Amino acid sequence: MLSLPELTCVHDRYLDLTRIAQERSGTSLAGQLLFRAGFDAEGVAILIAASVAGAASLCADADGGPLREGLRHGFCDFVVNSLDEALRILKNEVRRARPVSVGVIKASHLCIAEMLDRGLQPDLLSPGASANEAQLLFDRGAILVPNEPSGGADASLLLWTATEPAKNLPRLAALAGEALDPAHPETPARLRWLEAAPRYLGRTFGPRQCLRMTPAEIAAFLPRAQAALPSMTFVQEG
Repeated sequence: MLSLPELTCVHDRYLDLTRIAQERSGTSLAGQLLFRAGFDAEGVAILIAASVAGAASLCADADGGPLREGLRHGFCDFVVNSLDEALRILKNEVRRARPVSVGVIKASHLCIAEMLDRGLQPDLLSPGASANEAQLLFDRGAILVPNEPSGGADASLLLWTATEPAKNLPRLAALAGEALDPAHPETPARLRWLEAAPRYLGRTFGPRQCLRMTPAEIAAFLPRAQAALPSMTFVQEG
């Protein structure tokens, strides 16, 4: 049975990835590859976050059940039985700098050994591999994604649940985008989240959305959102 992450975890994982991209290249993660060992709740969160951030991702798990369930939910794009099949998909999408997520039904240590044999080096590594496995990839330049989502020191999470989500989630995204401070360093990333995340969040998260916003941004957004959609539910955390 596939364990699912909290929506807020996916969001904060996404912000972590965009911060890494800014520190590393000053741009996006387009054309970058993330590797994850294990398709548990954290694996689901990081694969969704990577797709929203524009990266390609590869997840190895010896248990094909969760991967196939993730495929049905839309949490990953492909599930294959060999690294060669995964590489055929990844090579094309990485070259085109397009997001894609691929699950391979294989134990992580076997997958990493094959990756090294074929010269496949991920740019990012999500916790999940053993220390020895991870070290092999670190030595070749992989960057470790933090163990815990870092969130934001100056922002709180605002969560909302929409009635008639197909119509109302885009309306709320537009209102939230208008409330964001253009001078805030993470505003471009947050705008991308509002625009791109619904495509990758799958059916499970349905009418729900969240965003980290400063107190001033929440004060600008919330009254307008509540006036426009009085039936909406909003929750502020942290």
